[in-house]
Amino acid sequence: MSEHAPLLEVRAIRKAFPGVVALADVSFDILPGEVHALVGENGAGKSTLLSIINGLQLPDSGEIRRDGQAVMLRNPSVARAHRIALVHQELVLCPNLTVAENILLGQEPKGRFGRTDRKAMYQEARRILGAIHVDLDPARPTGELSLNEQQIVEICRALVSDPKVLIFDEPTASLNDDQVQHLLAIIRNLKAKGLGIVYVSHRLAEVFALADRITVLRDGRAVATLPAAESSEAVVIRHMVGRDPAPNRIERGTSGTAEVALAVRSLGAGKLFDDVSFEIRKGEILGIAGLLGCQREAVMRALFGALPVDRGEIRVGDRPCRARSPRQAIVQGFGFLPADRKGEGLVLPMSVGDNIALTMLWRFSALGFLRRRKKDGLAWEMIRMLSTKVASLSQAARELSGGNQQKLVIAKWIARGGEVFLVEDPTRGVDVGAKPQIWRAIDELTRQGKAVLLITSELQELMDISDRIIVMSRGRVTGHFERPEFSVEGIARCAVM
Repeated sequence: MSEHAPLLEVRAIRKAFPGVVALADVSFDILPGEVHALVGENGAGKSTLLSIINGLQLPDSGEIRRDGQAVMLRNPSVARAHRIALVHQELVLCPNLTVAENILLGQEPKGRFGRTDRKAMYQEARRILGAIHVDLDPARPTGELSLNEQQIVEICRALVSDPKVLIFDEPTASLNDDQVQHLLAIIRNLKAKGLGIVYVSHRLAEVFALADRITVLRDGRAVATLPAAESSEAVVIRHMVGRDPAPNRIERGTSGTAEVALAVRSLGAGKLFDDVSFEIRKGEILGIAGLLGCQREAVMRALFGALPVDRGEIRVGDRPCRARSPRQAIVQGFGFLPADRKGEGLVLPMSVGDNIALTMLWRFSALGFLRRRKKDGLAWEMIRMLSTKVASLSQAARELSGGNQQKLVIAKWIARGGEVFLVEDPTRGVDVGAKPQIWRAIDELTRQGKAVLLITSELQELMDISDRIIVMSRGRVTGHFERPEFSVEGIARCAVM
């Protein structure tokens, strides 16, 4: 094979599901030592295309060629045999197993009598970790690792089969900025070894920092393949959405009133966090910034009754509040939009319509009967507001793309209502065309007098949308910034105190 011949070619791939064409004659290729990015709005067909390349689904027509030869990738084992591996967006590790056991799960070296040769297993895990210049103890339980370290274990699992084509599906969705840079350095190292990298991400800054070429999908079609060095974010977004990009920044003007919606005084929970105090006024967005481990997520869960607190005071309006369960928190006026849409935000086997109505079925009941027309009317209103792509209200939530699942979580809580909304990473896994829709929906909540406590892994987003920001470090509040004072440097200093 020529040095510059494609490692993998996707030719005229088509895939249809009932009521929708997911892919229509999509073609692209991957060269040795190249990072080829796939971008597109949620529902553009990226996940379906990755599933076909990894053998999880068969195409209706078209072909895949590996080293110039047509191959039929009937399942992931066949894909691995052809040296194609996928690093999943959602981590699929066993937390009770060690790093080495996770890396070599199902491919453990065997010794006498068919038993696992643990010494050889740890040596092989060290070799793979060393190949990407990572110093991680292979005997360490995976459940003790940070998200960044778990992502590295996921990459090493893919490297066990010695792939020539490695696919990354939204690998940085749960990582902070420092962790992202570490991961990108690992990918560059793999590229330098001659691997062909397929990189899928909604974060265009990462795409341009990493990719050699960019293929844009829109409505199931490959509408452009662009050299990254000769393109720009604005051009890529225009191809993605079919129009000039809308600004991410929301011009909020004068936000909030003098009336306090939520007051937190000296709140503490065991050794997780202590002496946390802040206020949010009605119509205001208060952001919480901080590095991984600062415990801002723990504060969110404590307010929502999912984590017990043992000191301090919480007041919603003029009422004292101490929710001992999420059910009590909802009754007392809280709504919670979690970042983990699959584990906490949705009931995946349930329909789109039932997920939206789940927290408020009492609204649609009369004499023990469900008023389906009223329920469906509200569901369609929420779907249209957030431009969520669904085939029907009866479609299962698990069948939606990741970004549309995220929109469904937001729709559920906006429909439910409340006084204080706790919002975690609302644009995680959401494409650039949909982000402004989500921020406008959150902004609309504040215009209705609701208060929002916001966490996002992207600091620039937090500064764009928040009225004020508090910073946490090691379980304590270490800084407070009004909007005119926002700066990356100032917030970063407080985050490492």
